[in-house]
Amino acid sequence: MTVTVSSPAISYRCAPWTLAQGVDPVGSALTCDTFVLIETPPPWPQDIGEIPIFAELSKRGLRSTRLLAVRPPDEGPALGSSMDGSGAVGASTGAAQVAVTIWRRAETSRFTGTDHLIPAERLVDEVARLATAPIENGRPAGQGQPAPPEVLLCGHGSRDVCCGRLGTRLALDAGGTWSGVRVRRCSHTGGHRYAPTGFTLPDGLAWGFLDAAVLDSVVRRSGPPPVRGSYRGTTALDQWGQVAERELFDRFGWAWLEHRLTSASSDVAADRRSATVHLGWDGPTGTGSAIATVAVTRDVPVLVCGEPPETARKTSPELGLTSLRLTTG
Repeated sequence: MTVTVSSPAISYRCAPWTLAQGVDPVGSALTCDTFVLIETPPPWPQDIGEIPIFAELSKRGLRSTRLLAVRPPDEGPALGSSMDGSGAVGASTGAAQVAVTIWRRAETSRFTGTDHLIPAERLVDEVARLATAPIENGRPAGQGQPAPPEVLLCGHGSRDVCCGRLGTRLALDAGGTWSGVRVRRCSHTGGHRYAPTGFTLPDGLAWGFLDAAVLDSVVRRSGPPPVRGSYRGTTALDQWGQVAERELFDRFGWAWLEHRLTSASSDVAADRRSATVHLGWDGPTGTGSAIATVAVTRDVPVLVCGEPPETARKTSPELGLTSLRLTTG
């Protein structure tokens, strides 16, 4: 006789549970100025820092840089074939080459991306050089090919079940949906409790609780921006600034992304429960500035996926805006 037992742990998957609590993901995005994406065959370990290439790169002192393992696109040409037809093997020498994309923030606050095929034996040195080389004509030291707009979706299943299941499903469904937009699964983006999570480039924005409809709106910039409930924030700012910037994104709509941040600072209270944020910008609507107060609204358990909240070993602050004063020119 077969007995089926339903496990209550199903209710405690970290992402569905966090969504059910009505947690606002804004302010949870990482802050960085460079993304280094290295095509790496899965399976990935729980920490990609255990992969020798990533371990060596982490020793190079790359500041404000996020290293991510990525899979080839689920649909469409691989990076190498779109560059020179040689795929992932050197056409003339037969030496193994690794597909790498480097996204670096430009003065406009947006990112500039370049695709590279790098011989495996020189990978660490070349990536470190390209990630810090001067930008010339939109490329590091004039090398590489322009990268297409990109959607990165976390599918790091060994790190978190929700990312592995929900992120992978969304990436497979989204692959090939938008002409000229590359969709790839990547390693841990942070905030797995907001799965599916992802980044869009070149705008450098982070998203959570994604589904096909929300992601389509983001990529096509159609309808009102889904900044309530799905927007984690811009990678250009710290957690406090991300909350204030969300309000500007909401007020200006998609046109906000054509503006450039000219100044940003956060004066954080001694107890780190609130901050005063100062932002300045210019763009199609002219110049402007904002002074905002952002505070912790509650502390939410970070579930060990599948376990009840009372076993959580840490909490995460949910942030909210308490005041905003705008000045526009």
